[in-house]
Amino acid sequence: MTPEHVVYLIVFVLWLSAVIHAARSFVDGLKFNRFVRDAIRNAPSAGGDPGAAPRVAVVMPCKGVDEKLHDTVMRLSKQTLIPARVIFTLESRDDSAWSALQSWTSDLDQLTCEFVEAGLAEHRGQKIHNLLAAVKRVGDDIDIIVFLDSDAVPGDDWLTHLIAPLSNEDVGAATGYRWYTASGSLAAGVRSAWNAATASLLADERLNFCWGGSMAIRRDRFESLNVGRYWQRALSDDYQLTRAVRDAGLRIRFVPQAIVASDDATTLRGFWEFARRQMIITRICHPALWRSSFLLIMNLTAGGLASFVLMIGGFAGFFGSKRVAWLGLAGWLSITCLAAARAAARQLALRRLLKPPALTWRDFLWDVGSTLSFGGGLHLNLFISSIGRRRFWWRDTRYEMIAPDETRILKRR
Repeated sequence: MTPEHVVYLIVFVLWLSAVIHAARSFVDGLKFNRFVRDAIRNAPSAGGDPGAAPRVAVVMPCKGVDEKLHDTVMRLSKQTLIPARVIFTLESRDDSAWSALQSWTSDLDQLTCEFVEAGLAEHRGQKIHNLLAAVKRVGDDIDIIVFLDSDAVPGDDWLTHLIAPLSNEDVGAATGYRWYTASGSLAAGVRSAWNAATASLLADERLNFCWGGSMAIRRDRFESLNVGRYWQRALSDDYQLTRAVRDAGLRIRFVPQAIVASDDATTLRGFWEFARRQMIITRICHPALWRSSFLLIMNLTAGGLASFVLMIGGFAGFFGSKRVAWLGLAGWLSITCLAAARAAARQLALRRLLKPPALTWRDFLWDVGSTLSFGGGLHLNLFISSIGRRRFWWRDTRYEMIAPDETRILKRR
C-alpha cells in the first residue's frame, strides 16, 4: 500500500465515522421535531377550575437590575395560572434590584410577593445560597416550587405547561430551556448558534437535564429527595437537582412550551466567558453529556476537515486526481448537509413554539449557516478550552469547582 493509499484510507475512516454521527444527529433532529409536535398536541388546557390548580411558589434569584428583569416580573402577573407566591431572593438589600422590585410589584395586586435577604455565600455558589434561603420561606401550603431566572421572560402559559408533568408520579422534575435569539449583532448570532445545538438534546431523557432558569419540582419531593443536601456546597443548582432526581430513579420531563426567549445584549468576549463557564460546569457535573457531545463534534470536525483537505488537494493538484477531489467534495457535503438538516429540523420545531421577535429568519440563518461554516470550530475550541479548568468568574465572584458538590470561593470583586 502506497503512502497515498494510506492517506485515502485515513480520510475514508474519518469520513465514515463523521457521516454516521451526522446521520444519527439528523435523526435526533427529526425526533426533536416530533417530540415538540406531540407535546403541543397533548398539552393541557390553560383553562380549568382555578380552585383545583396546585398552589405554586415561584422563586426568582436576582443580582442587579438585569436588562429584562422588569419584563420578567410583569409576565408573572399575566400568567394564565397566577402563582400563589413569588419570592424574590437577593444577597443584600443594598442590591439595586431590591428597591426596583419593590417599586414594580407594589401595584401588582394579583401577585403576593416576598423578599428574602440571603446574605453572603461562603462555601457555595451565591445563586444556590439565595435559593436555599428562599426555599426555607416556602410553607406547607405550597404544592410546587418553580425556579425562574430574573432575565428569563416567560410566555403567558409558561407556568401552566411547566408544572403539568409533575402530576405523574414517575416525573421528579420538569424543565424548560433558554432560547437565545439572533437579535442582529455578531455576538448575539454566534451565541444563538452555539446555544441551539443543546436544545434538541433535551428531548432525550437519557441525556436531558434541568435548566435552572425554568424548572419545577413538587415541594414534598424537593424535601424527600433532600435537594438541600445536594445544594449544600455546590455551584450548579440545575445539575445538582438533576443529580438528585436521577439518584432517586425518577424522570426529568422537558416541556417545550416552557422554553423562554432571551435577547439580552452581549459581546464576543462576554459570550466566550459565559460559554466556557457553562462547558466547565457541564464537564464536572454532567460528564456523560460532555463526553458524548465532545465525541460528536470531534467526529464531525475531523471527518469534514479531512474530506475538505482531500478536495482542495485534488483540485489544486497537490495529490490524487480530479476524481479524488470530487469524492472529497461529496464527502464534505454529505457531512455538512446532514448537520445542516438537523439544524433545519430544530428550527422547524421551534417555529411551532416561538414567534417573532423571539424567533426570526436570523435564527434560522445562524443555526443552519454555522453548521456549514464555523460551528464545528467554535464548539471544538470551547470543549478544548474547558478541559482541565475548574476556576472561572461568575458575576462578581471567582469560583473553583472541586466537584459537583464542592465549591471554593477564591475572590470577590
